[in-house]
Amino acid sequence: MKTKGVVVMFVEYGKLSTKLYEMTKPVGFSIDGDLEYYYDKLKNCSGTILEAGVGTGRMMIPFLQKGLAIEGVDLSKEMLEQCEINMAKADVTGILYQEDLTKLNLNKQYEAIMMPTGSFCLLPREIIQDVLVSFFKHLKESGQLLIDIELPMWFKSDEISVANYPLSEDEGLLFTSTAKEIDWQEQKVSYIHRYEFVEKGIVKETELSHFTLYWYGIKEFEEMLLKTGFSEISYEIGYGKNPQASLITFCAKK
Repeated sequence: MKTKGVVVMFVEYGKLSTKLYEMTKPVGFSIDGDLEYYYDKLKNCSGTILEAGVGTGRMMIPFLQKGLAIEGVDLSKEMLEQCEINMAKADVTGILYQEDLTKLNLNKQYEAIMMPTGSFCLLPREIIQDVLVSFFKHLKESGQLLIDIELPMWFKSDEISVANYPLSEDEGLLFTSTAKEIDWQEQKVSYIHRYEFVEKGIVKETELSHFTLYWYGIKEFEEMLLKTGFSEISYEIGYGKNPQASLITFCAKK
């Protein structure tokens, strides 16, 4: 993206977006029942679970509090730092890794790997098969993979939404989301997200994020899992409660 000859650099999951995520999706916050759904699927897991895209610990920390053995991996340094803070507040301890999902090398295998709430669809399409292979290698025999994918049924081109989140009497975050386009051939939708830290009416700091979400058909994703080596593949729509939902949860075994 260029503006008046100046290249605009995008920041993915930086300081301001992490702060907003922490405000809107705090630890223990359930999105359409995802926390309860994943806990029900994993509550009898006897081994260690890995949450890919752990973020600020929204799901990992409640699972630790319920006695599950769970670790987290994320590429965002800012998200992991906030997760550490949140674990300390919750008086729990957990292992976190800052890793690229395509190049995971954790020298251990897991009973289950989960990636909830559409985070998988934020990964570029060209690396997806590598990510699935990486997950497969990090699972024990008969280990379980749980992944949400999302269909952009809600997307409206050129739609702009603005929201204000107060931090104090003088400070706040202003978030602007601009829907750019839907690419049917590449199966992706894109947004420009703008995060502004405002103090006494003056913008002190700004972050721009190029938010892209890729989607996959049900049969298409099944074939990708089969190609990787997974078996016993099943799926549920809307966490088994809403057949009209845009979210589809796949379960597969190594």
